[in-house]
Order: sequence, then structure tokens, then C-alpha cells
Amino acid sequence: MKITVADALLKELERIGVDTVFGIISIHNIPFYDAIKRHGGFRVVAGRHEGAVVNMADAYSRVSGKLGVALTSTGTGAGNAAGAIIESWNGGAPMLHVTGQVASAYIETGRGYIHDGKDQFGMLKSISKEAHRVRRPQQAPAIFRLAVTQAMTPPAGPVSVEIPIDFQASVISLPSIVTAANPPRVPSDAELLPAVERMVEAKRPVIWAGSGAMFSDSSPEVTELMQFLNAAVITTQSARGIVPETVSTCIGHFATFPALQDFVAKADLLISVGVRFRGNETSNWSLTTPAEHIGIDADPQAINRNFPHSIAIIGDAKAILRAVLRLLDAKQPKPKFDYGLEAALLQRELREEVRDGMGPWEGILDAIQEHLPEDAVLVRDVTVPATTWGSRLIIRRYPRTTLHASAGGIGQGLPMAIGAQIAAPSKTVVALCGDGGLLVNIGELAVARQENAPVIVILFDDSAYGVLRNIQNAHFEGRTIGVELQSPDFVAVARAFGFESERVRSTEEFRRTFATAVKSRHPWMIVTDSGAIGPMKKIFAGPEGGAALYKPH
Repeated sequence: MKITVADALLKELERIGVDTVFGIISIHNIPFYDAIKRHGGFRVVAGRHEGAVVNMADAYSRVSGKLGVALTSTGTGAGNAAGAIIESWNGGAPMLHVTGQVASAYIETGRGYIHDGKDQFGMLKSISKEAHRVRRPQQAPAIFRLAVTQAMTPPAGPVSVEIPIDFQASVISLPSIVTAANPPRVPSDAELLPAVERMVEAKRPVIWAGSGAMFSDSSPEVTELMQFLNAAVITTQSARGIVPETVSTCIGHFATFPALQDFVAKADLLISVGVRFRGNETSNWSLTTPAEHIGIDADPQAINRNFPHSIAIIGDAKAILRAVLRLLDAKQPKPKFDYGLEAALLQRELREEVRDGMGPWEGILDAIQEHLPEDAVLVRDVTVPATTWGSRLIIRRYPRTTLHASAGGIGQGLPMAIGAQIAAPSKTVVALCGDGGLLVNIGELAVARQENAPVIVILFDDSAYGVLRNIQNAHFEGRTIGVELQSPDFVAVARAFGFESERVRSTEEFRRTFATAVKSRHPWMIVTDSGAIGPMKKIFAGPEGGAALYKPH
């Protein structure tokens, strides 16, 4: 079968059920776009910036569970995508990034071929889970298969493939590639028994669920394990909703809070499932974990990386948890007495602690809770309201309904919301954004409108990089620099892009406008005047421990 290299890529995507591609057309990827047009059957979402395109594909994957696909250009185009690829690597969802390359005869010659870049492949290799260069057109089909497999194999992540422009339209013979199925190996009952015995004996068990549990679709298994062991559950940001946060023993995303750290330290067993234990979610690894720590993870490198494990079970979380639950079914766990009540009280205390610091913003939170559908997808950019209360108090009931910037970069909220909306067209998607972050990718408003993606952007406008301004005020004797921003008329900007938009200056105005936006199923931007709402009672001045880093030492 004779086929072009570009067509071979589409055949591979079609094989695994991919029907959506996010990208920006260029002279160095145009053969792929022509192939998509000739082939048919693919939705092409045209972004306005390569980084935003990757963010969209990443979010699409996190919400849908499918492979996200991003198509970018060479040199500057691939460079623009770099920051978002780093985010994708941190987020851990499967994504394929396909980028052009200059004509094969000019790669790394430094002769100034248009779009040339120094060691583009090295850049991609350093920021992706893996990267490949097609060195002969005939190798492309097998490389595509390898890249897709690597992207989707836990621990999943972004895999980049660069293809010289002169190869993309090359006609090749398409081989029939047969890959052996590689189902995840489940440890034997004998291998799992020591872990099961420790679970049965535990009187104060804590389950810590992370993105690895979510991406393996282990919500039912984590919930059942919680119920069987009468365990408390804490989650990472990415795994919020893996157990409904309405459950009294699901404490949620509070691991940086001293009260929860004390609770974990007093546990007699920690069961972590697909958790990276990031620095900003563990107060830079300052918490104490119990001596008995059973870690379940697809990544062997996760074992003992941040906290010691007494038992490590490497493999697919869902398959392992199913086997563990089967063995537990014949056991009788130790009575927990008032442990469930203790966990429920801690959940309430932590939520009240955050609420107590919100000041006038409590009304905004309550309005969101009142009108946000239970299965809505909540996207959070890096901004003070999202970091302080949006990531903890807006209740999540289902997995794959929470997105945030795992790598901590600003400006990714809007494109991630668009990718999420395309992945879940019938759901309400709400993005919490700051004015500084939104301006990074504000051109993607045009994409939302063009794709009829009814995202709702709640924009917190304080004309500043609010987190950084607070840090400077707290740690630099009130000296601020580089943080004050000139906000445009965001309502006019949003309307120019085809969004409905209003500026709100009170809780009641927000409540009415948000209810209207949710009902409308139309792109909306609610510009929340942070100055009019007023300051939070407790000012957020950055992650814990920052003062020691900022001061001369």
C-alpha cells in the first residue's frame, strides 16, 4: 500500500480512535494538514499560539482519557510549544506532539534555512517523556506506533516526533505493523498478601490518591478500598474528585496544612496510589509519613523518591487495586472506633480554616457552588483565588473534572478550558483566571468562539500579578516591582471576540451573572473587580518557606 508519511500518521491515529487534532498550520507542516483534508474524519482545532495548542491537547487528554494530539511547526513554533510540553510532562496525561523540521539536508548545519533552530531535537528530548526524529521516510510508520505506545504507557506523558519537511509528502510503502498486546502484569496473591495483611491490621489508615490513580480510572477501586478499610482519603490537586468530596472521610487537597500533616504523621499506614508527592503539595517534603507506607505506582522511579516505602507495588493501579480488594474481601479489618468521625471533623476544620481567611470572597464561592453543575469541569490557572480556595473548597464529585497547571506556569487556564470543553462538549467548563495569566493567551478567546466552545471564564481582575505582589509586600518591606499591570477593558475585549461579558463589583452581581452564564451555553467572561469585592481576610503571600529563599542568605 503506497501512502505518504503524513497519511501514515493519520492511519495510526485512526487506529487508536483519535479524531481530534489541535494545531497551527505552517509551511513546515502543511503536508499534514493537506492529508487531514483529503482523509476526512478529523476535527482540526486551530489555535493561535503553539503553547496554547499543546495546552488544549493536554487538557483534552486529561478529561477524555484519549490521546491528545498537537501539531506544531519548526524552530520558533516548536520553541513556543516548549513551556506547554513541560506542563504536559508534569501533568502526566498521554499526548503526542508532532512537529516539523527543516529539510533533512539542512538539519543542524547552521546555514540559516528558514525556521532553523539549534538542536531542536535536543530541546524536545529534554522536555518530553521521549522524543524521536524521523531519519528516513520509510521508518515513519514504526516511529509513529512507538511514539503513541510510549505516550500512552504509564507513567504516561508527552512524546514528540519531529519530521523534516521533505519527508512529510514522501510516498512510502505502508507495512502491516502488528504489535503484541502487553496487558499489565498483576502481582500474584502471594506477592500482594503482605500488603493486604498490613491493610487489615491498620487502625488509622490513610489513602493518598494522585493523578496516577485518576489516569488509570481507579475511582471505583479507591472508593471501595476507602469504604472497606474505613480509611481517610487525601488527594493531590489532579486527583480531586476521585472520591466524592461530599464523603465525610474524603479530606481532599490540604496536605500543606499543619493539621493534616499531624493527622498523616499519626497514621499507622499510608497507602499512596499514583502520587508524585510534589514539593508544593507537601510543603517541600516536610511532612512525616508513617513507617508503614504501601506505594502503588506504574513508575518504578517513584519508589523512595520523596518518601520511604515499606512495600512498593509497581504496575497499573486499577488492576492492582482490584486484586487487593479481592483478597481483602475474605478478611475482616481491625475496628477503627471513632477514626471516621475524626477524619470528618478534620475535613470540616480544614474547610472552615480556608473559609475563615476568605473575607468577602465567601459570597463568590457560595455563588459558584450554588450554580455550578455537579459534573462540571473546573479549570484553575495560577491566581490567588484559585490557589487559596478554588483548589480546595469548590466541591469535586467526579474524577477528570479538575484541571490545574501542575508545573505552576500562568496563562494555561484558558486554552486548557477550551481543550476540556472539546473533550466534554455537554458539560459546563469553568476556568478561574487572573488578569495577568489571561493576557498570556488571550488570543485563544477566538478559538473558543470559532469552535463554539461555551467555556465560562471567571476573571479575577486586580491589575497585577497578585501572588507576586503579595510576596513582595510580605517579604521585601513593601517594595514592589514588575507586578503592577495595566488592565484593558476586559469586557470590551471579550465581546470583541464574541463572548458575552459583564463586569461585576459585588457578590450579588456575580451570583446573577454566573447563573446566567451557566444557563446560556455560550462563551462567557465574568470580569470580577477584585478591588470592589475587597481583600481577603488572610492575604496569600506565596508557598510556605518562601521567606527563607527570598532573603539574603
